Amino acid sequence: MTSLAFIAGVMPLAIATGAGANSRIAIGTGIIGGTLTATLLAIFFVPLFFVLVKRLFAGKPRRQE
Repeated sequence: MTSLAFIAGVMPLAIATGAGANSRIAIGTGIIGGTLTATLLAIFFVPLFFVLVKRLFAGKPRRQE
């Protein structure tokens, strides 16, 4: 949700017009692309690493007292 709000906030940079618009568009598209990529990778890799670590330590039985 935070990334979506950030992307929406940077959207005016990506659709800029006027003097200096080319540099603003370049910065805006780079930020939007990077944020989208990081968000999508995090959605898939964080749960994947959780499962891998859980399986790695699941083989050891716990001591019951």
